[in-house]
Amino acid sequence: MGDVTRLPDNFIGKEDREKLESFGGHTIARGRATRWHWGKDAAGNDAFEIYEGGTDERLAASVNRDRRLGMFLAVNGERHAIGSGDLEHLMAELEQYFVRRHGELPDTPA
Repeated sequence: MGDVTRLPDNFIGKEDREKLESFGGHTIARGRATRWHWGKDAAGNDAFEIYEGGTDERLAASVNRDRRLGMFLAVNGERHAIGSGDLEHLMAELEQYFVRRHGELPDTPA
């Protein structure tokens, strides 16, 4: 009998990973972040992290998936909630979070 691969409970699939990576690239291109990174949370689940700053780099936002609740969750570097919901909704919330964080005008195109 072959080995059974056990994926983390809150695994983020390939299509959603690509969407998050694209969002991370967009955020960097707009000057709102310096890099993105795939990491793991304390429970060993996938975490998409966006960092800002140069030599004094800090975590700006982290995105996880909660399969039980059927949604994605985003928190800031201090672990305060940014938003939750399906991935497209969450990315829109993250966009507004970064716009506010960087003092951009509300009507600035994304």
